[in-house]
Amino acid sequence: MPSRMAEPLGEMSSRRAVEELVNAARHARERAYAPYSGFRVGAALETEDGRVFEGCNVENASFPVTLCAERVALGSAVAAGARRFTRIAIVTGAHRPTPPCGMCTQALSEFGLDLEVVSVTEGGSRSEWRLRGLLPEHFTLQDRPAEGEA
Repeated sequence: MPSRMAEPLGEMSSRRAVEELVNAARHARERAYAPYSGFRVGAALETEDGRVFEGCNVENASFPVTLCAERVALGSAVAAGARRFTRIAIVTGAHRPTPPCGMCTQALSEFGLDLEVVSVTEGGSRSEWRLRGLLPEHFTLQDRPAEGEA
């Protein structure tokens, strides 16, 4: 029987934390309000200090008013005073893992580009990215001209 090397405790702990985050996103997805598209999304955003904020998509008959799960989770976290995030898990019913939309990646980028993004389908497919890979040229006001410059 081939021997298996034990995983370092940090990796096991990290995997367990990711799975707990995915489960939180799955739980949030159950509460999604998606009567128009039927595309229910759940997200769970983890802070640097270990808190988790859930969000689900909330559709509206006026489509631009619709809120994505990722921005709902981000808004809840910011309202609670969180500003530093380590990862976000997203769960959908799509056939392949779905990254956050452009608006959500831009919103998340406000708090850093090193965010780990884990997307899982209900069928078990999984993809992982760093936010900087999804939005390498994010918009920032840091590049604006100084006052008086044109």
